[in-house]
Amino acid sequence: MGDEWKLITHQTEELLEVLNRQRHDWLNHVQILLGYLHLNRTEQSEAHLRRIAEMAMQESMIARLNNSLLSVFFLTFNALNKEMLLEVEVSEQVDLSRIVLDEQALFQLISELLCTVNDHVSTDGYEQASMQVSLCTGERGVHFRFDLAGEIALAGLEKLEKIVQKGKRNAVEVTEWIHTEEEWVLELLIPFSE
Repeated sequence: MGDEWKLITHQTEELLEVLNRQRHDWLNHVQILLGYLHLNRTEQSEAHLRRIAEMAMQESMIARLNNSLLSVFFLTFNALNKEMLLEVEVSEQVDLSRIVLDEQALFQLISELLCTVNDHVSTDGYEQASMQVSLCTGERGVHFRFDLAGEIALAGLEKLEKIVQKGKRNAVEVTEWIHTEEEWVLELLIPFSE
């Protein structure tokens, strides 16, 4: 029972961290809107409301990926990690239940990639590193594009190489991979199951 209790306690603490972060973010939006309204800046208020609506729509699209493990990972990443800011963009409805990888295998691949970058990203810069992950459905499968604004340590690049090679053994195709000192971009195609 001791290990189970530790797990429950840890999960409860993480859930509280996520909820506190989300509450803090929403309060920031409310304060910005109140400031614009107080200053009679209705155009800025409307623009900010549109931005909030777009963010809520993206969260809704992420929640409907048909991979609950990955949805929760994406939606909670920023609350639980401080080294890198994650932005996930889903261009249209993406159904991850149609691809060759099962829910657990896809979660393992994507979370391992993002956690490795997060663990090895440079924190020496003026700005926090950020990763944009874009998902879209193509003719042959679902495209995942990872675009990092930041630098990764050499040890991290070596680990990422191994993760990508492991993915390729499981039918994942690399359609673009740029890793220079200036940029790190990776695009994967995960085919639909037959």
